[in-house]
Amino acid sequence: MGLSASAQLVWAIKQMKRLKAASSTPGLLLSLRGWVYAAAVALAVSGCPRRDTVEPTVDIDSPPETWVRVLLFGNLSEYAVSTPAGFTVEALAGGVTADFSETGSVHIRLQDGRIYVGRHRIGPAVVLRPKEPYYFELEEMGFRGHLYLHVNAGNDGIQAVNHVPLESYLLGVVGAEMYSYWEPEALKAQAVAARTYSLAIGHRFGRGRHWDMTRTQANQVYKGLEAENSRIRQAVLDTAGQLLIAPGRDGREVIFPTYYSSSCGGHTENSRRVFGPDWVNLPGVRCSWCEQTARRGDFYWGPQAYSMAEVSQRLMRRYASLASLERIEAIEIRQTGYEQRITQVGLTGVNGRQDHVRGEDFRLTLDPTGRRLRSTLVELSQTNETVRFTDGRGFGHGVGLCQYGAQGLARDGRTWAEVLAFYYPQARLVRIETAMVE
Repeated sequence: MGLSASAQLVWAIKQMKRLKAASSTPGLLLSLRGWVYAAAVALAVSGCPRRDTVEPTVDIDSPPETWVRVLLFGNLSEYAVSTPAGFTVEALAGGVTADFSETGSVHIRLQDGRIYVGRHRIGPAVVLRPKEPYYFELEEMGFRGHLYLHVNAGNDGIQAVNHVPLESYLLGVVGAEMYSYWEPEALKAQAVAARTYSLAIGHRFGRGRHWDMTRTQANQVYKGLEAENSRIRQAVLDTAGQLLIAPGRDGREVIFPTYYSSSCGGHTENSRRVFGPDWVNLPGVRCSWCEQTARRGDFYWGPQAYSMAEVSQRLMRRYASLASLERIEAIEIRQTGYEQRITQVGLTGVNGRQDHVRGEDFRLTLDPTGRRLRSTLVELSQTNETVRFTDGRGFGHGVGLCQYGAQGLARDGRTWAEVLAFYYPQARLVRIETAMVE
């Protein structure tokens, strides 16, 4: 017999604390009876009706352990914050509180190592808790949940971190990462991939800092209220609590980063060739759907060219270990993956010494936006003092779910679970009810 809803919540919180204290694996270990991280999240939203974006935030009463911490801004000296119904302010160190029920907007600034909220001098770490409907606007962008402010170590700026319930966080991610008018099954597949990715990355890298992820494509694009609509909300709530697990390096099942990219260019890539041996081994699969659904510029691209001097300067600025080359004068393809995707680039210095970088690191060092050099599935050549990229295909790193491919599969009648099984063939879905049953 299952536990009552209230008993499940209490049990989930206790198990979260136990797992966080005991876990030393790269991912959070799961079992049919033991995994509870997303359980409390799904439990709180399972009975929620569909809401408009101005209505109360999904899952605001869920345990704090299940929330996501998103770095919104890393180094601003002042902020403008507003809420529709006021908010309370509290110093995280305790002692100072203020109620801004009478006003929905306030100016925040840094002075002498302390954060001032309006005229109130609070301290070096502050939390703003909006009242119902539990969202705030920061620098003219709306976000659900709470706003945490931390003075940087050098006392020269403030970190703004959004603490947001997991499912509410996904409302701001799915519509930022995928077109909201796409097929519902594609949107649901994206929701599960984004949910799994956020849990894996937060568990692995969130310790020892104030945030789990950024709001940019360095992790997942998160646009808060701007990305929400009824179709996105339905996709998130219809899959609430669903996530993927797969065998880790020691054979035990773990939550893993469910990487995804815009267009794989015809074949997804093995994760270890792109991101190294950590986590699980995601095999590549042939994908014929993205070419059928992608805009031409998101599938075929090029040519692009960089001077050899620019290539050398950018690589050596980013990687101090390349200083031994003095100046890079030659590059070559060392390793390739499926469809000849470049996975390692060899570098030769003016002094004859050699080194190498991963293909994806090479691409994003030359083009941090990822919009000129859209993938490493490209022909690379060096002529005289110029590096040329021609006949490019795909958009992104090519690992895991292909978003345009997911849209094509959904159009073909595949369900969201079938889409995920295609792109993550070694993974399986975990249902929260299974984990919660005694």
